[in-house]
Amino acid sequence: MTDIKVALVTGAARGIGRAIALRLASSSYHVVVGDLDHAAVLRVQEEIEQGGGKSTAVQLDVTAKDSREATLRLCSEKLGRLDVLVNCAGVLKDVLIERMPLTLFSSLMAVNLIGPLALIGASVDLMRRSGGGAIVNISSRAWLGTFGSTAYSTSKGGLVGASRSLALELGRYGITVNCIAPGFIETEMTAALPEHVRQQIFASIAVRHIGQPDDIARAVAFLAEAPYCTGQVLPVCGGRSIGVPELSVNEELKEHQ
Repeated sequence: MTDIKVALVTGAARGIGRAIALRLASSSYHVVVGDLDHAAVLRVQEEIEQGGGKSTAVQLDVTAKDSREATLRLCSEKLGRLDVLVNCAGVLKDVLIERMPLTLFSSLMAVNLIGPLALIGASVDLMRRSGGGAIVNISSRAWLGTFGSTAYSTSKGGLVGASRSLALELGRYGITVNCIAPGFIETEMTAALPEHVRQQIFASIAVRHIGQPDDIARAVAFLAEAPYCTGQVLPVCGGRSIGVPELSVNEELKEHQ
């Protein structure tokens, strides 16, 4: 078994997942970057290696058993271990409940909840043989509730509940399980939002700036090396999970017009 620790990051092609992969690589992990977009994760692998890190890119569909097993077989046979699993792959689709087809609900649950849990289940034996490790699930502040986002919030809330139960189940193997709940993070997806929506969100952030993908990556790096922290949900949301700042939303909007 190699002495170099191995981290598997799903949804690593761009945005938060890419930032997590880069951050863990800079912390001396060999990072397996997985995503449906194989060409994109190859670019992330190249970026890591150009920075002096070690990485392996894989095309990974977290909803497919064969794909999950092939990725873990690579970790076991080629790299010899798995120390950190970061479930970052996810999809977001908002729709009001009376218009929501069950197929949409099922697809969100498959990617955001069932796929990650299946990957965890298949990873336990390898992590245990590696001497333990850390599982970090990327949930969302939406698990607290978001208008028009029932399916997404349900899937992310399920991930929180599962993480707490898994922490109790896997702690005996030296495996910690925690969740990070990002708030509004600057990504390609959020950059496409209408400006008035972005301003409303900005007004609700206590620290008065929008989060960056590396804010989440730093939190992941902490939990990856925190063996006495398990079963926790860490909001990284600039204070949005607390409440609206003293300055009202309307007043804030007037200041930014």
